[in-house]
Amino acid sequence: MPKNDENKPPQPSGSSKTDIAALLHMLIESQKDRDKRQEERDKERDKRQEDRDKRQEERDKRQEERDKERDKRQEDRDKRQEERDEALNTKLSALADSMKSVTDSMKGVTDSVDNLRVNMLRASQPHMTPASFSASMPNEESPFASPTAERTQHASYLEDPLSTPIRVHKVAAKYTTAHYYGLGRKNETQGVRTAELLEHLGEGWLDAYNAVSDEDCITVAKSTRDFCWRHNYATLASEDCRQVVVNELFGAVEALLKSQRTSDTTMLCWEDRHECPMSNGRKPDGILIAKVYGLDTDWQSVVVSVELKSLDHGHSDNHLRGQIFQNFLDMSENQPRRYMLGLAVAGKCQVRAYLCTPSGIVSSNIGYLQSADKVTEDHKLFIRFIMVLYKMLPRDYGFLPLKECGVLDRFMFKDIPNCKLSDTGISNTTVTVSGRKTFGGRHAMLIGPQSWIYRAHIRGADGSTTSDAIFKFIWHPKDGSEVAVHKKVQEMGIPYIPRLLYSATIEVGNQGQNFKKKLQGEILVIEDAGLSVYEFALGVIRGGRSNRLIDIFAGYMHTLLAAGSVDEDIYVLHRDVSIGNLFVCKNQPVIIDWGCGMIAQRIVPRIPSEIEFVGTAPFMGIRVLQKSLTRTIIDDLESLFLVLAHIVWNVYGTKDSNYQVLWGKTSDIQDVADSRTRWLDSETHFINRMGLKQEESVLIDLVKRLYKLLFPADIRISEICESASDPRKVKFKPKKWLKEFEKAAKKSSVTEMPCLVKLREF
Repeated sequence: MPKNDENKPPQPSGSSKTDIAALLHMLIESQKDRDKRQEERDKERDKRQEDRDKRQEERDKRQEERDKERDKRQEDRDKRQEERDEALNTKLSALADSMKSVTDSMKGVTDSVDNLRVNMLRASQPHMTPASFSASMPNEESPFASPTAERTQHASYLEDPLSTPIRVHKVAAKYTTAHYYGLGRKNETQGVRTAELLEHLGEGWLDAYNAVSDEDCITVAKSTRDFCWRHNYATLASEDCRQVVVNELFGAVEALLKSQRTSDTTMLCWEDRHECPMSNGRKPDGILIAKVYGLDTDWQSVVVSVELKSLDHGHSDNHLRGQIFQNFLDMSENQPRRYMLGLAVAGKCQVRAYLCTPSGIVSSNIGYLQSADKVTEDHKLFIRFIMVLYKMLPRDYGFLPLKECGVLDRFMFKDIPNCKLSDTGISNTTVTVSGRKTFGGRHAMLIGPQSWIYRAHIRGADGSTTSDAIFKFIWHPKDGSEVAVHKKVQEMGIPYIPRLLYSATIEVGNQGQNFKKKLQGEILVIEDAGLSVYEFALGVIRGGRSNRLIDIFAGYMHTLLAAGSVDEDIYVLHRDVSIGNLFVCKNQPVIIDWGCGMIAQRIVPRIPSEIEFVGTAPFMGIRVLQKSLTRTIIDDLESLFLVLAHIVWNVYGTKDSNYQVLWGKTSDIQDVADSRTRWLDSETHFINRMGLKQEESVLIDLVKRLYKLLFPADIRISEICESASDPRKVKFKPKKWLKEFEKAAKKSSVTEMPCLVKLREF
């Protein structure tokens, strides 16, 4: 065999090729069978899925039909309920009208009987001048009554004496800080007729209301109605729709008034601000402002604020009123005023006017907002009210100085109406307010007389004497006087009291039957007080001179002890020691704002009353928070301790939920009282709740020492809160307080402590 044939691979035989072909054919057929079965399974699965989808669509359709049927039944129930409510309101209104008629009739009979008795008495006594007899007939309903069925259902007087704008309500709602000034609950405003509200606004308002022609009201109403038709605003259900229509309404009024004059002489204009914030970030839905040359639009130029809500007044009451009154606070914070005016549109486009005065808040239903409906009397009443707003001058809107532009910038004392000066020679003294905003004396949880404090520049009538000063405006009950308290502490020689430069009183006049009591206004001009203690504290602590604060607080304690515990028959308590009333001027402590102060006599027993419950809640003593009706020097010292603790907590502690409840602006007063009790229950709780950092600080050490003085281990905090008399008075000795300050001063290694030296001498 040849050699090259040995390397060739074996060749398959014919039978082997046939087997391989059969195997391949079998594999191919097997794969086709598998593919066919898979295709059948896929078709079967798709069919089942289609059946499931079809059944689900049928279920969804049945559910949609059930939902529609349920919604229809609910709409029918709501409609029937509205009809029942409307019928009930109609009956109640008719009943109220009947009762009013009976009451007026009885009053007429009573007056007639009284007059008859007087005439009989005069007849029996010839020396008396006879009086003519006249019977009082029942008064007819005022044509200016509110246009709704609620017009005669006036709210009753507020039972709680702490629920006016001057006093915080103890259960105020929490929507905004405004609720701490008396608008937290539904019935916290006194309902009045439109005519009464206009009379409270001042002379000329009611006459201007009567002078508005019916033709002008119809013209504006038709213009607004046509606008609603064109833009399909049929129901005005949403706030956005109401915003647009209110803008159109005020624009129509301005256009009409402009067309009736040879020139645009109105000094007021409307601005939509619901998307454009004011300087403090708040966005009222609308404002009516006084146009003053050179003055930017801000709260000081607002004469009327407007808020809009889609829910009715009952459902949106708390939040709506909170917004309105917060507007009032912003208006007065930027400029002192005698009163503020606001409007609210809610529910079925019902409009209410709110008037905030020194002695109470009144509201009146003044009509309805015009929609794409026919023009009614209710629509015209609201338009009539708006027309009056434009016809009045800015000075008619309650600004403190009575100037034509109204807005406070620079004024003389003689520009303030009904102002009785302590010295008539200062009537031409010029006051220039700087900053246009209050800087102290007020807090969101202030209870008691409301005050507004501004930095100012005073120039004498001859122009030769000028000085930086503080201008303060305050409303309080007639039986109290900050001027009297301030003068008294100056007469007593109390240290660290700013000198009173000028003072004046403002007579409120007759507030009418809708207010609880008469108040009076006071103006105080005191010498400059420098920086607030909080600003000063942050400066010295950051500069590594925190020891300087010890001497400043020793001075504050000297003032309070000298006023409240001197060996005289008369003593004075500040009763509002807080972070906003303690200042530092030229490295000297200064205590301002004696508006809540009380002058008392040791030999004359005092009858406690709820008027004792004044101060700033976060800095009130624990017994004051618990509504104790007696105040002592310990309460003022406890407030001073809380101011120092507040500074220490801010600088060295952790601002957690406890901090927000105790020092926040929107906490309920009872929540503050409960949290304070838990915080001060023990020294461990006191330190731990503040979350103080583990570092040495003379201020932390001083706070701990003062805590032990105020809350000794042998007296439980529950005993302090619940006892009729403060159990701490037995062991109270001013020398103990002096000793603790001396220890803190020694630890700080500071040699110059002038305030502490004076306290030691005292």
